[in-house]
Amino acid sequence: MTDRIQRQWVWKGKGKKPPDFADGFFISELEFQCEFALRAFGEMRQAYANDPKHPGLLAMAHVLLVFAGNVAKILTASKTASPKSRARAKRLREALALDDMDFDQIRIARNFFEHFDERIERYLSTHTGILIHRRVQEYFPKEVQLDDGRTFEPSFLQFLNTSSLELTLYDQHFRLQEIRGQIEKVQNAAKMWLAKRSGSAVQL
Repeated sequence: MTDRIQRQWVWKGKGKKPPDFADGFFISELEFQCEFALRAFGEMRQAYANDPKHPGLLAMAHVLLVFAGNVAKILTASKTASPKSRARAKRLREALALDDMDFDQIRIARNFFEHFDERIERYLSTHTGILIHRRVQEYFPKEVQLDDGRTFEPSFLQFLNTSSLELTLYDQHFRLQEIRGQIEKVQNAAKMWLAKRSGSAVQL
């Protein structure tokens, strides 16, 4: 049995391929990355229903931000990116009508996870006072008490506030509900674009 695949482009003869020749691959990848980010958010809700302090909530928050970071990576370009990459990111945002979206928070989160070991080393070497590894609870405590009775204003390497769904990574804060909303918007735009261009392959 032979599978039938509908092509997006058929290129014959000589000459350069159009700049958007393979945009379908990138937009299909966007839809895929969005789906996994949203699945991670759904897993967070399920874990919370089972246990409001479930340690897996932090893991799923990490997964959500990693996949969201992949989305931001496709739709934005760093200052050191090649002209081709910058042009492609701009073209994809325009094609999906996402020019007004700000991916800075997602990019910051992605960079944190890519360099988490360096960040932890830096915080441990410069922090003074109480530094707590990780915690999941329904409010961010203004102070904590040690077993010897002393109280301190705490800092956390990782803290998930389950009432606001805000993730704190030392001195950076990420509102997961807002990020989920951004990812849903990207996924819907990608699905609409793909539905209009129903193919999934190019003939090179």
